[in-house]
Parts: sequence; structure tokens; C-alpha cells
Amino acid sequence: MNRAIKLTTMAALILPMSQAMGTELSMISSYDLTAAYTREVAQRYIDKVEEASEGNITIALDGPGVVPPFEQLQPVSAGVYDLLYTHGAYHTDTTGVGAAMDAVFVDPDKTRESGLWEFIDEHYNELGLKLLAVPPLGSSGFQYVLKEPIEGTPGLEGLRVRGSPTYTNATEGLGGTPVLMSSGDVYSAMDRGVIDGAAWGLNGVEDMSWDEVAGYFTKPTFGQTYTYIFMNLNAFEALNEDEKEILITQGSELENETAGILDELAQEEWQSLKDKGMQETHFQESDAEQLDTLVTEGIWQLGLGKSPEAVKTMREIAIKNEMTAILD
Repeated sequence: MNRAIKLTTMAALILPMSQAMGTELSMISSYDLTAAYTREVAQRYIDKVEEASEGNITIALDGPGVVPPFEQLQPVSAGVYDLLYTHGAYHTDTTGVGAAMDAVFVDPDKTRESGLWEFIDEHYNELGLKLLAVPPLGSSGFQYVLKEPIEGTPGLEGLRVRGSPTYTNATEGLGGTPVLMSSGDVYSAMDRGVIDGAAWGLNGVEDMSWDEVAGYFTKPTFGQTYTYIFMNLNAFEALNEDEKEILITQGSELENETAGILDELAQEEWQSLKDKGMQETHFQESDAEQLDTLVTEGIWQLGLGKSPEAVKTMREIAIKNEMTAILD
């Protein structure tokens, strides 16, 4: 066999082996691996990407036990991990843009058509990250989980309540004292009486067993909230065009799936929590009427305080396209 034939034969053998290896990526989540948001958003995205790529793109997932939620942005920007699943409130020390999205009504198609999605993407490009998806966590966003029922108004008067910066204005406006704390620390903090409750989304209370240390969840729910899937920009640019297209397309599809899925799961979880002994506790009408305003105003102010020019532009886009409450 001459040298040319040997090289051709070797290339024919090596190419399928290389293709078979595929592209292996790593992701870190700000939520525990068993939490509803990791399971229903991050893992769903991983499964969609692997299916769309016919197994050629695989993503290994780690949780906050490896890197704490408030410290995850930098290692992904630096390329230690390829992808990050997180909430914008976990990196407000770096930028307020991610957290500010929680002031925008849930409408994934409009978020893209308005140019808001592209603006957020370009902002994070400057931080070494590529935006892949902004999945909403339901059509409504927040609730409080409390050890004791609401009595009187303001409903959180004198209570120490876990939260991220997203909830600060709402908690203070309802008379409470915000305590910055990751979700993984809430169980022990409530059990020991360090806090009286926790602000949270509509899913995952049962996953974290908070029903064992708290007796009540609040109504009405309020606001809206989003998470993010980012990728290290250099790692994204190193992919071939087909791989890039798969990651972006599956991110867009995910955005249109998660609100309905998580709404249904929230209903199921509330019933399960009741079966375990938890009860609804209701804000009085005067408090309930201002919940959306308090959280929306607080979120915009949080964003403006951290990234004034960028969040001002976000807010202008949102107002122009009727995507946020217009506050007095």
C-alpha cells in the first residue's frame, strides 16, 4: 500500500472517531441539582440540546456545592465552566442587567422582537458571556414562605426574611427586614429561628423541605422572574455553526415552554404542601394591591443602581413596547 493510500485510510478511520467523541460541555447551576428549577429548566435544556444534536453535544451538570451561587459568574467568564444556569440577582455585584429583567412582563417572543433579548446578549458579551436563553419561571414570579401566618398590615412587620436583592424593596415595603442568603441555607436558618421566612419563586419549596420548618405560603403571588443560561463566549465562538445553531434554537424553544410547565407544577406543589400540613396565608388587601408595584419598582431601582446606563436602556425598551408597569 503506497503512502497516499495509507494516509487516506488513516483519515477515514480518525474522522468517524472524532465525530463519535462529539462536543463535551460543562454547566454549573445556581440551584441544587434536585431543585425544581435545575430539573425543569437546566436539565430540560441539556436534554433538548442532546436530542437535537443526536447526542453529539453533551453537557455535564454541577451544582452550587462546587461553586456558591453568588460566585459563579466569574469562573464561567474565565472558562472554568462552559455554561451557567443562574438568576441575575446572584451577580448584581457585577451587573444589574440580569436582575432587571424581572421587571419585564412574561412574553418570550416579544422580548426577542423588541430587541431587548439582543441588548442583554450584547451586554453580557462584554463580560465574556454569550446569552443562550432567558427562561421565565412561570407566568407569575414570587411568594413568601413563613413560619407564622400573616396578621395585620404591613404583613411582614418585624420579620426577618431571606431574599436576594430582587426582593429587597418588596420585603421592606411590607415591613420586613431582608436577609441576604442562598437558598441552601434557608432550612437551617428557619429551623434555628435566625429568619422568620423566605422570599422565593413558585416552585421548589417542597424540594428543599421548607415545609418541615415553615407552616405557611403567601397569596397572592406577585411579579415575574426569569433565569438565564449563559455560555463562555470564547467557548461558544469555538463551536461550529451547526452547534451554535442548536444551542440558540433550543434556548428559544425552552423560553416558550417553561412558564406553562412551572405554572402547572406550582399548582401541584401547593396542593402537596397542603397535604403535608402547610396553609395559605393572605396579605390584606392594602398590601396585596401594592405587591406588584413594590417588586417592579425595586427591581428597576436595583438595576439602575448597579448599571445605570444599560438598565436605563432596558427600561426604555420595555416601556416603549408595553412590557413593564409604568410607575408614577
